[in-house]
Parts: sequence; C-alpha cells; structure tokens
Amino acid sequence: MSARRLLIDVGNSRLKWALLDDTGRTPATAISHHGAPAETIASIDAGAVDRIVVANVTGAAHAEALRAALVARFGRVPEFAQPVDGLLGLRIAYAEPTRLGVDRWLGLLAAWAEGGTAACVASAGTALTFDAVDAAGQHLGGIIAPGLLTAQQAVLGATRFAAAGPAHVYGDHLGTDTEACVRQGALHACAGLVERLAARHGGERRYLTGGDAAVLRPFLDGDWTVAGDLVIAGLARLASR
Repeated sequence: MSARRLLIDVGNSRLKWALLDDTGRTPATAISHHGAPAETIASIDAGAVDRIVVANVTGAAHAEALRAALVARFGRVPEFAQPVDGLLGLRIAYAEPTRLGVDRWLGLLAAWAEGGTAACVASAGTALTFDAVDAAGQHLGGIIAPGLLTAQQAVLGATRFAAAGPAHVYGDHLGTDTEACVRQGALHACAGLVERLAARHGGERRYLTGGDAAVLRPFLDGDWTVAGDLVIAGLARLASR
C-alpha cells in the first residue's frame, strides 16, 4: 500500500495542506488561521496518514502547539522541515543555511528541482520575498520587503493621513485620493521591486507564489508562472526522498 504523507505549509496568515502518495499529490487546501495555526488542525480532512512533514514560519511557540495538535489528530509525530545545504543540488547562499526561511528554501527547491536551470521565485504575502538560483544550483541570495497590505499598513501607521485603511483593489494607474495613493504606492513598489530583480537575476524560469500572487501578476511584465502552492511542492520533493 502506498504511504500517505500529509504536507503542511504554515504561513503567517494561512495554513495549506495536501496529501502525497505514490500516485501523486492532491491540490493544496488553504485555511486562514488568524494567528492560531494549531487551532486549524482539526479542519484538515486527510484521513489516516503515515507521515507528516511541516514547513512552519510562525516560530517555536506555534511549533509546539502544532506538534501537539497533529499528534492528537493523526497519532503521528510531525517532522518540521529545515533548510539543508546541497539537497537535490541546491546550494544555499547563507553562511548559516538554517537561517534561510524554510518557506523561501522550499519554494526555491521546488523551482530548481523542476527544471535544473536558473530560476527565481517571488513570494507575495505578508512579506514580499525574492530568491534566485543559477544554472549550477547556487542560490544567489534574496530580499525581504513589505508585502502589499504590510506596505500600506506601514505608511498609514507612520503618518497622519486621513485614510480609512488598507485597500485590496488595485489598478495600473495613479491614485486620486489618499486611500488610492497609498494602495497604488504599495502596488507599484512591490511590482517594481520584483521586475527590477527579475531583470537582473530572473534566469530562465520565473515563479510567483504567495497569497497575493494572483493580485500582483497582472501588473508584472514578462513570463511568470503563478504557483500558489510552491512551498507544498517543495515539501513534496522533501518527503519523496
């Protein structure tokens, strides 16, 4: 019987999960966790599983709660992914590889393993990140910047603008009121940063992931693959070893 592996990606605002067996991987299911990811474990309708592999960016305190919730729900002790330098030929640029965010590493691992050529990954979520790998599997490094909503919140929190708050509807234009100006400033900052880095380090394949990937994609030039579950794909590579 094929081993059933539960893959879980715990992000800053959402938890995603999928099942992997010898026939392939199910589509990822996303659940908003509102700062308490362990409380969402009861909502994972995965049935019996043989192994659980987790990517967690929410810190050690949540990791312990997640561990306890997964043991209680599935009777399995989860394995928490950590960056491994050289895995599948991907060499990490950090002097201390384990300090690279596990989500960034797994996304880059999935991108690299898919084609073995130079590639970049932009992740648009609470934070906007960008990482690149060359054709030899060397991670070139990356950046971490505010995401779309985080950028708006930063401006509104540091100023005295009479604005209602962050907005979610974007357009390829300039703003004509304060809310629109803050919103469009965040959009053009994020899109411009991604395009600038991709022009320099984009490689042959460009991936866009994260909760705001579909929002940002229409405002980017060039050929981008929107892969909302790229971290899950990286977990699948890891769990298949």
